[in-house]
This record gives sequence, C-alpha cells and structure tokens, in this order.
Amino acid sequence: MAKTRVVNSSTVTSHYLVDTEVCRIPNVDPFDLSIYELVRYKKFIKCQGMTSLTFQEGDRLRLNMDVINTKYKMKFSYCEYYGINRGNNTDDNKYQYTPNGTIFNKDIVVTEQFIRVKCYDKSHSVIYSNYHAFILPQPTRLQQLKTRFSKHKEEKKPQETLNIVMIGVDSVSRLNHIRNMPKTRDYLLRHLDAIELQGYTKVADCTMVNIIPMTTGRFAEELPWDENKSREPFDKYNFIWKNFSSSGYSTLYAEDYPWINGFNYFKSGFHVPPADHYYRPFALAVEGDNSVWTSKHHCVGDRFETTMILNYTTDFMKLYHKVPYFGFSFLSRLTHDLISYTASADIPYSNMFRDIHKQGLLNNTVLIFFSDHGIRFGKIRQTYIGKLEERLPMMFLVFPKWFYKKYPQITQNLKINQNRLTTPFDIYETLKDILHFAGDVKGDVDVKQRGISLFKEIPESRTCDHAGILPHWCTCMSQQELPVNDRFYNMSVNYLIDYINQQFVLNNVTDICWSLKLGRTKSVHIIKNNDKLLKFKKTRNEVINRIVSYNEKRVDSKFIFQVAISLMPGSGEFEAAVLYDETTGKFTMAGDISRINKYGHDSDCVHGNLLRKLCFCRK
Repeated sequence: MAKTRVVNSSTVTSHYLVDTEVCRIPNVDPFDLSIYELVRYKKFIKCQGMTSLTFQEGDRLRLNMDVINTKYKMKFSYCEYYGINRGNNTDDNKYQYTPNGTIFNKDIVVTEQFIRVKCYDKSHSVIYSNYHAFILPQPTRLQQLKTRFSKHKEEKKPQETLNIVMIGVDSVSRLNHIRNMPKTRDYLLRHLDAIELQGYTKVADCTMVNIIPMTTGRFAEELPWDENKSREPFDKYNFIWKNFSSSGYSTLYAEDYPWINGFNYFKSGFHVPPADHYYRPFALAVEGDNSVWTSKHHCVGDRFETTMILNYTTDFMKLYHKVPYFGFSFLSRLTHDLISYTASADIPYSNMFRDIHKQGLLNNTVLIFFSDHGIRFGKIRQTYIGKLEERLPMMFLVFPKWFYKKYPQITQNLKINQNRLTTPFDIYETLKDILHFAGDVKGDVDVKQRGISLFKEIPESRTCDHAGILPHWCTCMSQQELPVNDRFYNMSVNYLIDYINQQFVLNNVTDICWSLKLGRTKSVHIIKNNDKLLKFKKTRNEVINRIVSYNEKRVDSKFIFQVAISLMPGSGEFEAAVLYDETTGKFTMAGDISRINKYGHDSDCVHGNLLRKLCFCRK
C-alpha cells in the first residue's frame, strides 16, 4: 500500500505521479524515513546588514531620512551615484562605471538603469555604500518594438496576446519544493490555480543543458554547440526570447551569482546583450564589492539578494504591463549547493507571487515557475529517493483565470498533462504556441514527436525514448540490483572505467589528468521499461532472464545497466547507464555520466562540463 500523509496541503495517496502502461514514475513521500535525517533541517537566512539609507520607488532613488536623522544626525552631508553599464565591449564578464557621478542630498530621479551609491559625512568619509537596479523606459526601443508587434499581429494573427515571465530556481526538485517552500506552493495551487507538471523530467545533467532544450527545442550538441570551444558566444543561436523580441515583445534576462551563470560558467556568454534589460553588468559590479555583502554572501546590506532580483523582475512587469513582454530570470546562489537553504526562498517567492497577483500583473501573463533539476551532490543524492528527485525538478505554469474559462479544451489538456511524462522540450513547444496562439488544439499528436505543446494532450503511450529522455535520466524504468557474482556486474563496471579514461585520451589531457582506477563498486542495477510495455523472450544469460521475467520472451537483446562507482585517485563518485547488446557482445554508453559528489578545485586544470566532472588533476 502507498503511504498516506499530509505534506504542506498536498496528500500523498497515489502510488505513481505518472501511471500509464509505458511509464510509471513512483510517488514517494518527501519525508520518507530513508532520507528523513537528511531533509528535516531547514536553514533560514536573515540579513544582518545596516538599514539602507537609500531605497527605490519607480524611477526615483529616495533617502531614508528617518535613519539618517536618527543615526547620523549632523554628520550626514551628501550622496553620489555612478551608473554601471557594459560599455561598448563584447566581453560578458566586464562592466564599467560612468565617468561622472551625480551628487544629491534629497530624493532624485535616476537616469541610469544600474547604479552604485555612496553617502558621505561632512569630512567626506564614506558612511554608506549600496547598489540599485532600475527598469527604465526605452522610448526609441519601444517604438521599434511597436512596429514589430503590429507586423506580427498582421501576419500571424494570434487569437490572444499573452506575456511570458519565466522564473527559474536552481537545483529544486518537486519533492524539495514540497518540503521547503510550502507557502509558495500553497499560493501557486490554491490562489493562482497553477498547473503542476508532476512527471516533468530533466533531459541532461546540469543547468545550461536543460535550459537550452527549454528555450531552443534542441539538445546543446544539436545547436550545434561544442563545449570544448568555450570562447564561442551563444549569440548566434535562436533562443525563444529572440522569437518574442522579433515579434515586438520587450525582453528581460536576469541571473544572480554571475560566476556560475548558465551561459558563462567556463563559457563566453553573450557578446551582445541577449535582452533589452540585461542584469549581468549589475550582478558583476555587486559581486566584486565585498564590502556590501552580509549573511554569508546572501544579502547586500539589509536586502536579500534573491528579493533584489525578484523585485527587478516585478518592476519589469509593472513598466511593460500595457505592452507585450517576455522575461526570463534564473536564480542560483541560494539553492545551488545546500538543500536546506531552499527554505529561505519560500517567503521571497510567495511574496512576489502574491504581489504580482494582487496588482493585476498576471491578468494577461503566463507565469512559468520552474527548476532545472534537483540537487546533484551530497548525501541525499546517494539515496534512491535523491537519485529520483534529481531527475524530477519542479515545474508550474500559471495562466490567467479568464484563459482557463475561455479555452476549456486547452485547460482540460493542461490538467491531464499534469500526470503525463513531460520535458523541457514540451515547454519550448508551448512557448511557441503562446506566441502564435491559434485558440484551438486541432490535429493529431504524434507520440514520436520529441516536444509536444502542453495545449495538446500528451499521449499515454509516450515513453522516455519518445520524449528525448536518455535511459540514464528516465524515471519510468524499474530496476533490480545485480548480484556481485554476476558476470555483467564486473563487465559493466570495467566498461565505464575504460570509457572515462578514454575521454582523457580523446581530449589530449592524459598529461594533466590522472588515469582513474576502481576504488569500490557501490551498485550495479539492471533497468527496464514497465513490464506492460515489453514482452520478453528467453535470453542466453540466465541471470538477466531471471531478473527480467520468468519464462517470458523479450523482443530485443539489449540490456541497460546503471553503474555507481567510486574511482581513485580523488574519490570521485560516478553514476552512469551503459547498454549491452547481446548480439554483438559490446557495451555503449546510454546517456550522460553523473558526478554525485562535489569535485571543488580538483579539475581546475581542464575545461568543459564532461572533463571537469571526470578529471583529477595531476598537481
């Protein structure tokens, strides 16, 4: 029997999140006893900085005279701000200050979108420093977009014009969202009638390679993008925000924690700003000023960094509420490393959703609140539930209330799709459908189509293979552990080790990376699709025959093994799926390799996501 318990207004009663003949994703208790000791602690961050002397209100920078008069009395003299911008360079890691500052000692209308503020006493000593990000009108740009939008409406004739705001949170699984963000979850489901995709599955390892399918409809390597060519920018690729921009939508792109931004971490980012409002120069400037950071680098003075970027996104929605817009924000610092810090995200996000709802900013806007994957490292990742939730990030879609009523067939399909197998590729197709909204869902759905708009019903017959989910990431698969004395146990382990070492040879890094050897084998599992999907035939290997199915015959002769090993030197822990073809007697990889413990600076001698996961540098 499935366990039943109330968890944050959601009751766990069903055995499966997705329950079709070809895919069954187990519905596990977020507080299961096997992980309870790893998830019961919550860490709440409180900003410890001094009260800000300046604060924003629209395009005005205001002085907090109550604090100035109380704390500084006769000492305060004046403040000065300098603008922050990217300049004319193409380096996504550079910013510059305007050469001349603006002095003020009362509230002032700012003319720069990003500013650094310093206030002085009468001896000209700095008594206060801070940073502010504004969303300011761009009249010339707006006129250009207005022309584009008129052309879009004339040529494409969309039945509705819906804005898009996408807000991503790094490394938050659906289960961790239930555990640590109850207020946000409650507001989304009870007040905003959010569609929660419970079978939403990642299709690649880390952030960027899951964002790319969501925003281009392709895998990263299909762009084509070569991770070994890290100096190549991403400007030439057709991200979905370009489609919206060319159709007359104002755009925003914002990330915190600039050193690990998805398109910048050991990459070149964008040589031309990807959006009308691009947060990166501001993030870089703030990141480089250690004097303003407090509370373990989560607060700028008395302001929570997460709240700062959410306010920036909200200001964008306010300014453009009468014209079409597309906003994309992704926040990493708070949730990237520690599963317990997610609890500190609950209030900022729930407050934002409540505010934009009450201010009417969702009346014509689709809100997509999502994550890229669950936590990828640490003790919980080494558990069965941790492995499962790493592959199942949270995904919510909120449509205006009137939309649900006006388009009942689409609404019905959205609700059905909550418990179907879905991926980032489906989000991309849905975004395209929103841009060119036709108002109907006519036409057959091809189950073999990798991406399917959520406006259509996802077929029950959809498999991981149909959806572009490699076996290593597929949560529809059942598994059973192989005994140590089975010949495939060692064969699969040895193949994986050889494959890893071969990557060093192929990339010419054998002189800087150690050749790796087995430390210990943690487990080897045989994994298979739901038994209602495939029938089995007698195989020449009696162990596989016994594990797969007694006296049944399988259609093919290929078997997938999931291997978890620790390698030396470096004690790197790896997990990967390998495929064995019984007709050829050969192994091949069946997806990515997961690094499930942190590698810190062990691989600083190499570049590229794969090599950094594998290499232990010869120091």
